[in-house]
Amino acid sequence: MHSFKKVLLVILGILIAAVVNFGLNYGLIPYSYVRIMMHQIKTQEYDTLFLGTSHGLNGISPQVIEEKTGKKTMNLCLGGEYPRDAYYLLKYTCKKSVPETVVYELDPGYFCTPEGQRGDFNRIFYEMPFSSTKIEYFFGKEMELDFRASLFPWFYYRNQFRNAKEILAVKQGEEYKNYGAAPFQNPGQSFENGFMRNHPAPGAKPEELTLWEEKEINEDSFQYFEKIASFCKKKGIEFLVVTTPVPREALEKYGDNFGEADEFFTEYCKKLGVEYKNYNRPGQEIKDFDDSLNAFSDYEGHMSADQAEVFSAQLAEDLLRSKK
Repeated sequence: MHSFKKVLLVILGILIAAVVNFGLNYGLIPYSYVRIMMHQIKTQEYDTLFLGTSHGLNGISPQVIEEKTGKKTMNLCLGGEYPRDAYYLLKYTCKKSVPETVVYELDPGYFCTPEGQRGDFNRIFYEMPFSSTKIEYFFGKEMELDFRASLFPWFYYRNQFRNAKEILAVKQGEEYKNYGAAPFQNPGQSFENGFMRNHPAPGAKPEELTLWEEKEINEDSFQYFEKIASFCKKKGIEFLVVTTPVPREALEKYGDNFGEADEFFTEYCKKLGVEYKNYNRPGQEIKDFDDSLNAFSDYEGHMSADQAEVFSAQLAEDLLRSKK
C-alpha cells in the first residue's frame, strides 16, 4: 500500500508539473506569425516555396511573385531559420503537397555562425503540428542542441512575465483562433501572407553585420543545405538559390568580404549542380530599385516594403527565365 501511494504521488507530481508547464507556455510565449505559416502549409497547396532568413522575410513578397508568375507562392523565410530548420519545414510542407520550385534565400552568415539559444531558436519546432517530421526534427535538432527547449519552451520567453496579460488577451481573441495577422500590424512593420513589410524610419541605421568567415564554417548548415538539395532532386523539385541585395553603403565598406562569400558559394553551388544568383554582384542592378541605405532598415540588408516589391518583381522575372 505504501508503494502504491508513492506511485500515486509521483503521477500527481508529473500531472501538476505538466499543467504548470502548459500554463507557462500559454501565458509567456507570444502569438507568432510562424503559427499562421504552419497553418497555411498544412491546409493549402503551393507551387513555389521560399526558404531562408529574415532577409527573405522582409525582401520577398509572395503576392508579387504570384502575380508575375501565376504560381501559388508561399514565403517560409524567418529570422533565425538555419538550413537545418529549412530542411524540416520543407519536409513538413511536402506532406500536404510537393511544390514545383523551391528557392533558398542564402545568407552567408548562417553558414559560419552557431545556431543560437534565443527565443527564435525553438520557434519553428514549437509551432510545427505533431507529425513524423516533427519527431525527426526533435532528434535532428532539439536533442543535439538543447532538448530542454522542446520540453520547456517558455524558458526562452521568461522575460515576458510583464506582458503575460497582453499575451493571454491576444490568445483568447478571434484573430488567434482564426490564424489572423491583425496582431502583427504596427506603424513600423506589418505582416501578411509570409511577407513582413518594413517601414524604416529616417536617420542612422544599425551597422551590425554577420560577415562571412570561411574559417568559422558551421558544418551543420552545409550538411542540411545539401539535404535540401538532395531532397528536392529526389522529389523532382526545381531548386534555386539567391542572395538578396544589401545597401550600397554596406558593399562599399565590406566589399572584399561580400566578394569572398560570393566566390565561395558560387563555386560550392556549382559543385552541387545548383543555380545560384547573387543580387550583390556587379552588373546585377535592378531597374527602379533604390540600393541606398535609405531603402533599408540596416546595413545587413532588411529592405523597405516598397523596394522589396520592386526586387520581388525582378526575382519573379528571373524565376520565369530559369524555366525556359
